Amino acid sequence: MTVFSDWIQANWFEFGILVFLSAILATIVWFARNILRTLRASQEQVGALLRLSFSDVVPVQAAEPEASAPVLSEPMQHGPNLLVVFARSLFRWFQAPMGSGSIGPWRKVLRWLQAPAGS
Repeated sequence: MTVFSDWIQANWFEFGILVFLSAILATIVWFARNILRTLRASQEQVGALLRLSFSDVVPVQAAEPEASAPVLSEPMQHGPNLLVVFARSLFRWFQAPMGSGSIGPWRKVLRWLQAPAGS
């Protein structure tokens, strides 16, 4: 046998841990690359939107030359973001009191245990 296979047989547990940690490291690097690639794509989209919003170029419509084209720098009026509405309602739900104001069952048991027998 070779020296490497002798070492693997003698230290098989450490070799398994080394392979396992290497696989974890490769997975972390792969996820990090994908996340960074996604962030870069979103930054490029935001940059393109900013360039569009600050440019003075008005798009020309071929079908109706006399109609005025919409200005891209004016913000569109939309309703509230659904995620913001959900987060606000969830926050209000967490801040609401969590009880009906009556005595809880554990307190009833404690009072029953503390009461003198026969009363």
